Amino acid sequence: NTAQATVSGINIDKTAPTVTYTGNAGTYTVDQTVSVTCTAQDSLSGVAQTTCQNIGGPAYSFTLGVNNFSAAATDRAGNAGGGSTSFTVQVTSASLGNLVNQFCSSPGIANALDANLNQAAAAAARGDLSGKNGALGAFRNQVQAQTGKSLTPAQAAILIQLSLAL
Repeated sequence: NTAQATVSGINIDKTAPTVTYTGNAGTYTVDQTVSVTCTAQDSLSGVAQTTCQNIGGPAYSFTLGVNNFSAAATDRAGNAGGGSTSFTVQVTSASLGNLVNQFCSSPGIANALDANLNQAAAAAARGDLSGKNGALGAFRNQVQAQTGKSLTPAQAAILIQLSLAL
């Protein structure tokens, strides 16, 4: 005896889903905004679950240096895939000055703080480490004096922390 069976409508998915990050500039200064989109896709059986999350916010809210992110996805057939991205956040005198102007409610105070940052940058360009440190110390003192006035305590803390990295 012989028998032959035919079954139709069965699709076998052995392809893992993909996780893609888009919109990453790679390097951000603290005055910029990070906006990276995470997308999980599977064109065969579809995505069953994913840890994919968009990454966004003011660059100063991320760690200075390299920031790494990754996500995974599983399709309805049980295949797993993933992706990752990274970007660098850096602080410069100019970017910190821009942040001062975003935060500070008094243009006169912002100008005085910017002048300290400009003095620090000029001293650093001359190789004058003492002058740079003095100007940054004056910047931090003035930020502390403006806490609760032209700057909120949270803004002042951010500016002081970032100035320590210059």
